[in-house]
Amino acid sequence: MTNGLRRGTAALVAALVLTTGGLALAKGKDAKKDAKTDPVARGAYIVEVGGCGDCHTPLVFNKDLGMPVPDMTRMLSGHPAGPDSATKLNPKTDLALIGADFTSFTLPFGVIYSANLTPDKETGLGNWTEEMFVKALRTGMHLGAEGRPILPPMPWMDFRNMTDEDIKAVFAFLRTVPAVHNPVSDPKVPKPVLDGMMKVHPKIIEMLDAAHAAHAAPPPAAADAPKKL
Repeated sequence: MTNGLRRGTAALVAALVLTTGGLALAKGKDAKKDAKTDPVARGAYIVEVGGCGDCHTPLVFNKDLGMPVPDMTRMLSGHPAGPDSATKLNPKTDLALIGADFTSFTLPFGVIYSANLTPDKETGLGNWTEEMFVKALRTGMHLGAEGRPILPPMPWMDFRNMTDEDIKAVFAFLRTVPAVHNPVSDPKVPKPVLDGMMKVHPKIIEMLDAAHAAHAAPPPAAADAPKKL
């Protein structure tokens, strides 16, 4: 086999691993269920096409493929413990830097770590309720309550427009994945920055609602979302 063919084969295999990795999120019998009628299968589908694993499943370098691939032994477990990248953000040229395993993000105001989405009770979503999960995506607030906004690059601004049924399906699926005990560090963002985000958060919600209303129907359950957070 020529070097070019080897590289081409490796790239093809890697592409298959990356594009089908999400399918491994669902257990065999769940993967066969109708995603339109079974909430867990529906949630698995949304997590896959929504790219949740892109940030919440750490990447690991595969020597055989010669490239990073998702570490499915730590599926959706968030940022693994370890030192931050030694690379410094250049505020003149960089908006953000992504960590080596794609689960940490250095932004001009601090460092953000991808959360553990597995049902581990101590470090993941094991103690979350469905109501908390829905409210978190609807309002963009951590734990679905006052305290601090959900920080970028988490695209809650897009996910908040999903139907209640779809958000609940995602939560139902996340409760079925293997629990991984992985404590994720709190974001390294100064309190004054978080306080400033809290002040403008209601305005962000208003802008999102106005933009969505101008192009489509209002977000589902928008009337039930709190106006002041």
